[in-house]
This record gives sequence, structure tokens and C-alpha cells, in this order.
Amino acid sequence: MIFKGIRGETVQDINFCFQNRNYVVVGASSGIGKQITLDLAESGANVLAIARNNERLDDVRLLYPDKITTAVINVLCARDNDWRGVLDPFVTKYGKINGGIYTAGISKIASLKMLDEEDARDVVETSFWGMLFFLKFITRKKYSCVGSSFVVFSSAASYIGQKGGIAYAAAKAAVSNAVKSIASEIAANKQRINSISPGWVKTNMTELAEQESGGIVSSDLESAYPLGLGVPKNISGMALFLMSDAASWITGSDVVIDGGFLVGRF
Repeated sequence: MIFKGIRGETVQDINFCFQNRNYVVVGASSGIGKQITLDLAESGANVLAIARNNERLDDVRLLYPDKITTAVINVLCARDNDWRGVLDPFVTKYGKINGGIYTAGISKIASLKMLDEEDARDVVETSFWGMLFFLKFITRKKYSCVGSSFVVFSSAASYIGQKGGIAYAAAKAAVSNAVKSIASEIAANKQRINSISPGWVKTNMTELAEQESGGIVSSDLESAYPLGLGVPKNISGMALFLMSDAASWITGSDVVIDGGFLVGRF
């Protein structure tokens, strides 16, 4: 929340300090991932920003050139050597990682009858398998500190059936359920992991989903959200909180941030 201080200056009621800390954000070139990257850099962190689009990554880096390092990876095909290739130089330069955020995801709206196998597999590969391969490496002692924290992204769509969202809902449900098992495994190193389930947040991805839906995404979508549709800033604060020491006793949880979308639906 932003308000006026006693001298009339614009200030926030919560500020995070991540000086001398190192974080990795996957899906950093746009939307929620971009917002988290910028907020981490603003808070003093060194950030390795990873995405597929080098041009958009450069735009992000230029906003905080002393704090943001970029690397290009396509999570659909990235494997062991790809992750080593981007994590090794960053850790060598800045030290071990204090946390990682995986926001990468794609949405292909299609009814069951119109479901395309390749599109459906891409959705699951991006949200779920890409996340697992990322965590496989970043949680290792070679890369991450004791007590590091990880945040991955599920969705409010995993809680409620919506037309055209079969693959996306399934992939995001897999994410939030996998977090429970991963949390129990990495706790031995005092590491934590949690997921965030946003509602409909205005990003390039959701705008594209609306355009491609052919009417499946309802024109009165906004009326389903008591607090209105979201923006990336609504989500970023929770991600930073879960990375912070204030959340040191939270792991294996899913945090819904949906502007009231799920209220009264269960």
C-alpha cells in the first residue's frame, strides 16, 4: 500500500531489505515475473532474471543494470547443462542463492473437443516440468544457502473448473500439490517452498488468452472479482514476503490472491 508520509512524500507501508542477497526469477521478462524482478532489485537484491525473450530481458535489466543479470532459457527444453550454464556464473560472481521464484507459464484456452495435444503438453511442460527441473538444481547445496526460500506459481484456476482451462488447471494443480512433497524434502537444509495462486491478473499472457478464447473467457469476467481484476503489483508483495525472514516458519503452503474470486464458491 502506498500513502503520504508526514512530510507529504509518497511512501509504502511495507519495505523489504534484501541487500547482499541473491535471487533467481524464471519468467522475468514480463507480467508477474518482471514485477517481482524489479521489486527485488529495488530492495537491494542481486537478481538473475531468466526468460526466453532476450530483447525483453534487456529492457528489464536496463532499469537496474547494477542489480539485474539476465540469461536466456527455454524451460520447455532446458535440462541439466542448461541450468548449470546460467546458475554457475551467477553463483561464482555473487555467492550462493537465497531464493528462487518460478513464474513461467502459458495458457492455451480450448474446450475438450478442440484440445490440441501439442498445445496441452506445452502448457503442462512450462508450468510443471519446467518448474521441477529448475528446482532440481537450484535447491542443491552447491547453489543455494541453508534457509533459502522458493516460490512457484499455481493458480486460482486449480481450485475451480472453468471452461477451456483443462490443461492449465491440471498443470497448476500439479504445481501446488508437488510443493507439499518438495517442502518435506528440502526442509533438512532449512529450505522452504510455497506456491502462490493468483486470480486473473492483467498481463500480456491473460490479454492473449482473452483474444484467443473465442468467447470462452467471459466478457463479464471483471464482475466475478469483488475487488476487481489484479495487476502484477498485487502479487509481487506476497512473493517478496515469502522470500523474507518474516516467513521463515511457512513452507508447503499455497497462498490464494484472487481479489475475492473464490469467495462463496465452496
